[in-house]
Amino acid sequence: MEGLNIRLILLLGLVSLFADWLYEGMRAAAPQYLAYLGASAAFVGFVFGLGDALGYAARFVTGPLADKRGGYWLETFLGYGLQVGAVAGLVFARDVWHVAALIFLERFSKALRTPARDVIIASAGGKGARGKAFGIHAALDQIGAVAGAVTATTLLYLGHTPRDVFAAVLIPGVAALAMLYLAYKVGNVKPSRRAPTRGELANALAFGAAQFFLGLSLVHISLFMYKTADVAWVASLLYLVAMVAEIPLSVALGHLYDRSSRMVYAGPLLAALLALCFIQGGAYYFVGAVLYASLTAYADIVAKAYASKLGGATSLGVVNSLWGLGLMLGGVLYGYWLDVGQETYIVAMALLSSTTSLAILRFLHSRIHL
Repeated sequence: MEGLNIRLILLLGLVSLFADWLYEGMRAAAPQYLAYLGASAAFVGFVFGLGDALGYAARFVTGPLADKRGGYWLETFLGYGLQVGAVAGLVFARDVWHVAALIFLERFSKALRTPARDVIIASAGGKGARGKAFGIHAALDQIGAVAGAVTATTLLYLGHTPRDVFAAVLIPGVAALAMLYLAYKVGNVKPSRRAPTRGELANALAFGAAQFFLGLSLVHISLFMYKTADVAWVASLLYLVAMVAEIPLSVALGHLYDRSSRMVYAGPLLAALLALCFIQGGAYYFVGAVLYASLTAYADIVAKAYASKLGGATSLGVVNSLWGLGLMLGGVLYGYWLDVGQETYIVAMALLSSTTSLAILRFLHSRIHL
């Protein structure tokens, strides 16, 4: 396809594959390590909750800074380098607060690199293949996530410690940095500095609002797993189905978006169906796992491709931040309502939020004709 730099997209996809191998391997062992060091369940929840919040909220700042400085590669290198350094630090950390600080650093590293890296991916996709570029990248990224979870599970099953896991996943972490250097050298894409106009910023905020309500409407896979926790293997299978399904879905959504930007409307519709599956139960949980994978792929591909047309790293940072805020708010509300037995409230809020997201998208899409 004209304008598509497939070599750079594949190299950046491999960077994310190895980086996610590192990250997911660490994340699969870090809670157990905190527990070993004497942390309470509340402390573990605090660390990962605040870490995820930091990873999203910081993009309000890192996106505009990347646009202001221009170049984008420096932020990408720094982000991946900090991530490898944070996980390396976990091998030597012996205190719960040291571990917490390193987890926060790892989340900030993602906030630093993601808006800038996504500008490079969008540039590699050209004007007509941004969806395909993000789709290929997301599929490779997800393969790395599966590899990381499998690595950690296997090592822990064989009797190794969480610190052994942290050390093992440093190997793909170093491979990610090597691939990133190769991508920089041979990719032949260096996006130019781009400061968003007021109109572009307003459109980005509007699209971010749509993503906020979409995040709020998403019933997280962890709540499906919680409801099936009495049969532990079923809960794990749901998660595995979601992780594996996201790989082909990423490629498919990228292709479909390039054919029609109206695919941006698919997110709220998928979220509404996901909520209905949550209340139905039984085999619908597995349908829900696939729908959940579709929504996370949508956020990584369709939303990013759309946001990249609205105004560079600033737009990508704003949109990702608001999506994350909606996810966190929905997680708290839906978890509470599930605890008190008010599942109908979950469905009602999900449907209301998805409808609101769709209404904003229809207004925005008709106004800017992307």
